[in-house]
Amino acid sequence: MDLSLQSLEHLCLDLRQLRLQAGGPSLRDLAARVGISKSQLGAILSGQVRRLPDWDVVKGLVEAVRKYSADRGQLAQLSLTTGVEEFWRPRYSAVEHAFSCRKIQPSETLRIYQPAPPEPCPPVVPHQLPPAVSHLSGRTSELAALDAVIAQDVPAGCAVVAVVGGMAGVGKTALAVHWAHQVAGRFPDGQLYVNLRGCDPDGPPMSPDAVVRDFLTALGVSAGQLPETAAARIALYRSLLYDRRMLVVLDNAHAVEQVRPLLPASSGCLVLVTSRSRMAGLIAADGARSVRLDVLAGEAAGELLARRLGPHRVAAEPRAVRDVVERCGGLPLALVLVAARALNHPGVALDTLAVRLFNGGREPNAPAGDPATDLEAAFSWSYRTLSPPSARLFRLLSLHPGRNVSTAAAASLAALPLAETTLRLSELSEAALVTERGAGWYALHGLVGAYAGDLATHTDLENARRAATVRLLDHYVHSARAAATLLDTGDDPDPVPLAPPAAGVTPELRYTDRSPATAWFDERRPVLQTVLHHAIGAGFVAHAWHLAWSLDAYLTHGGHRGDRVDIWQVALRAAERLDHPDARTLACRRLAGASVRLDRTVELLAHNERAMVSHRPRGGPPSTARSARPLLQASTSPIRLNETGPVGQ
Repeated sequence: MDLSLQSLEHLCLDLRQLRLQAGGPSLRDLAARVGISKSQLGAILSGQVRRLPDWDVVKGLVEAVRKYSADRGQLAQLSLTTGVEEFWRPRYSAVEHAFSCRKIQPSETLRIYQPAPPEPCPPVVPHQLPPAVSHLSGRTSELAALDAVIAQDVPAGCAVVAVVGGMAGVGKTALAVHWAHQVAGRFPDGQLYVNLRGCDPDGPPMSPDAVVRDFLTALGVSAGQLPETAAARIALYRSLLYDRRMLVVLDNAHAVEQVRPLLPASSGCLVLVTSRSRMAGLIAADGARSVRLDVLAGEAAGELLARRLGPHRVAAEPRAVRDVVERCGGLPLALVLVAARALNHPGVALDTLAVRLFNGGREPNAPAGDPATDLEAAFSWSYRTLSPPSARLFRLLSLHPGRNVSTAAAASLAALPLAETTLRLSELSEAALVTERGAGWYALHGLVGAYAGDLATHTDLENARRAATVRLLDHYVHSARAAATLLDTGDDPDPVPLAPPAAGVTPELRYTDRSPATAWFDERRPVLQTVLHHAIGAGFVAHAWHLAWSLDAYLTHGGHRGDRVDIWQVALRAAERLDHPDARTLACRRLAGASVRLDRTVELLAHNERAMVSHRPRGGPPSTARSARPLLQASTSPIRLNETGPVGQ
């Protein structure tokens, strides 16, 4: 028996089972309600027909059985649903489709049945995958993770689902399509592909019903065979994929609600989703496996350039390659754009292109008219999905020096409570505009940060941006001071008064023990040093001074001698611009002490002289510089050595 006759027999047996569960209404009553003879109804219910009845016959039979059962209060006893459009119409359409793909024999005639198409229709096996990229670099672990997904065992009725996620331009579609071509042979019943346009700046995302219509057409269902309702069409789609081995690629998904109706109910099917969203609902409720993509490391980014440009050109300009990789931040789309410009200008050196391609660190100019290669368009779509408070926080994050920012620092930037800031950062992470690096820590990619900065310049008033910067610096100054007070800060008090924090500042948690205070500095040392240099460069000299003063105790305790020289050089510049003699002297003394430990005698003598001058009254002799004398003695005293280097004041 062929597939069409088998599916017809199953449909007839289910109709008979429904009648029996309802209490067995008589064939005469049912035939009268449906409008056919008793013998014809008996043939249908016994499965002795070889042609599909009219839909009106099946629909009338189900409705008659439901009314019979409802009149007797026995609907709860039915294990088979009586939903006509939700269940029986998709079942009928699946059988109808099976019959449309076979040639009906002349002997298979019955007055009440629809005629079959005059010509046979061969089974449709779709192969819809788009072409794969020719250059894929640095994704070995991610490809292995997808291989592991396909190797897992799943219960019957559950499709295997994998979600490839990451920020705009990180190469989600390239990886998904590349891998889909590699495993296509495992899915002999076909591969379906759709761009859900979840990240399309030119139009709304596709609805699940529109996708199902296209998929049914690809599976050979004609327009006249499509069920009337969206739910019935989805049911027919699942019926056609049931017990088949099919690969379904749902590219650029916007939300879980766009994907879930497209999941087959067959363990032989694999659904591969790409999205900037984390699709947490699919992972939690549908058992999807997540594969997150990050930017490419330096070696992999260089390999991508080499594959695009050729190994000879890359090998000839290694410094320019490193510059391009650094400016692109390892973002594959940015690297591809750089390579495209280089291929279009073969006579121009890469280091020259590296300067031309970026304007103040912003993204490279994309080829005109191609949204797929326009970084600004890619970022802008994610930005447009944000709520206004999250959009404001995103813009203000561009004011933070360095990539990594804590929740408390972000709260200070935006003058928001910690709880609300956590929600806003989660929204930014869901939109793939920031990356969560750990508990309470987020990172902003350099090109995304440049885009956010451009938005801030054109959206937020200058005084609002300056106020946010002051709050951020106050956050670090007061957080560092609170931690530094638990460390040994030396005998010299801070000569520069510390102003209270601005309104809206959220300092880090207060510590009561030296160990967590040291751990706080350990975690934030790179950020604090970056903020210190940013503060002096932006003219916030008092903030620069206080950050240096608070960092000194930690750096001294940890033996970071070179960093001590660095921070006190900044502090000395701040003291001079503050025109504060006591601060200038303290900076010179601490700078000289740090130089002693590094055996930098020439710098030490220069700092001694500056300390003497800073304490000399106007017109007074050098002997009045009493505070500098211990420093002169230290500079000429023997320097003791331990295992890690020089030790001294």
